[in-house]
Amino acid sequence: MIRRMLGVLTLAIVLPALVCGSAVSAQENFRLLGEKEIRARVIGKDITDASHWATYLRSDGVLMRNEIDHKWTGVWKIRNNKLCMSNSSSKSLNCNEVWMSGENIRLRQHKEEETFDAVVAKHQAN
Repeated sequence: MIRRMLGVLTLAIVLPALVCGSAVSAQENFRLLGEKEIRARVIGKDITDASHWATYLRSDGVLMRNEIDHKWTGVWKIRNNKLCMSNSSSKSLNCNEVWMSGENIRLRQHKEEETFDAVVAKHQAN
């Protein structure tokens, strides 16, 4: 009985540490992409949360955004190794660094700022 309780207690302590360690390790696998890598890994695909919205970056510079009840188009460009995109309320471009780990993508204006996290997936025609 005591041995079983010690086993459960050990699991309760060790498991969260392993999970946190995996999260830290996964964070370290994110790499900052340059222009060529952004074109190869992101352009022509969807940036999405896999359920509520998707942003399709066409190779001709057109951005197509599909949200649950709203669709709009804009433009995208790559400037100084950053992905610059317009949004629905403005024609000005917001530029972000592109960090990727596998199919996971993080967009942020500067390395030390909060990230916008999503996944890159094969484009799903609407």
